[in-house]
Amino acid sequence: MAVTTGRLSGSLVVALPIFAISDARRSSLKLAVKKPSTYTLASLLAGYYLIATAAFQLAPVAEVALLLSTPPLFVLALRRIRGDVPKVPEVLGAGLAATGIVLILAPRLALTERSVHARLIGDTLAVCAALLTACYAYLYRQMAKNDAAPEPLSVTFMTFVLGSAALIALVALIPVAIPSDALHGSNLLLLVALSVLCTAIPSFAFAFASKHLPPVVTATVSLLIPLFAGGFAYLILGEKVPLTAIPGSAFVLAGILIILRQNK
Repeated sequence: MAVTTGRLSGSLVVALPIFAISDARRSSLKLAVKKPSTYTLASLLAGYYLIATAAFQLAPVAEVALLLSTPPLFVLALRRIRGDVPKVPEVLGAGLAATGIVLILAPRLALTERSVHARLIGDTLAVCAALLTACYAYLYRQMAKNDAAPEPLSVTFMTFVLGSAALIALVALIPVAIPSDALHGSNLLLLVALSVLCTAIPSFAFAFASKHLPPVVTATVSLLIPLFAGGFAYLILGEKVPLTAIPGSAFVLAGILIILRQNK
C-alpha cells in the first residue's frame, strides 16, 4: 500500500505543472470533474495500480506480468455480454489464452506451502487487475463513441488525485511499516522512476489510446508487459520463469496475438 501511495502521489506531483501552466488543461479539467464518468474511469485505473502492485509483491514478476497481459480476453467477454458476438479467430485466441492461464495456475492449487499460497493470491490479484484494465478501455471507448468521454489528461490527473487521497487516508488509518531509508539514496530514485516512467507517462498514453482505439487493441498493449518485465526480472532480480509456466506462457501470448491480428 505504501508503494502505491508513493507511486500515485509522485505521479500527481509530476502532473501538477502541466495543469498549472496551461489554461486549456485547466479548462478541460473543470469540465471533466463535473462528469461522473471521470470518477468511474479514475477509480478503475487507481484500483489497477493498487492491485497490480500488491500482486508483484506476492508472486514472481514474470508470472504476474504475464497475467496482466490478458485484458483482451475480458474485453471480448464484455463485448459478448453487450450483444457484440466475437469473431471465430477472437474466440480461438481467447480460448488459447484462457488455457494458458489454467496451465499457469493449476499446479499451485494442489500445493499447500505458504509461499505457494502467496503466489496464488498474487496471481489472482493480477487477473483482477487485468479485468480493471479491460473495463477501463472498454468503457472509455464506449463513452467516446457517444461523444461523452472526458478528456484523457484530465482523467489521468483525477486518477492520481483520487488514488493518492484514498491511499493516504488508508495509510493514516492502518499503520504501515515504512523503512527509515525508504526516501533516501537509490530508494528515492527508484520511487521517482516508478512514478514517472511506470505510472505518469503510461497512464497519460493509455488514457489517450483508450479514447481513440478499439478497446481490444488498446488492451493488447499489455502484451508487452511480460516481455519487458520478464527480461528485467531476469537481469535485475535473477528470477527465472519456472519450466511449468513456459507452456502456459506460450498459449497466452499466442492467443493474444491472434486477437490483435484480427483487430488490425
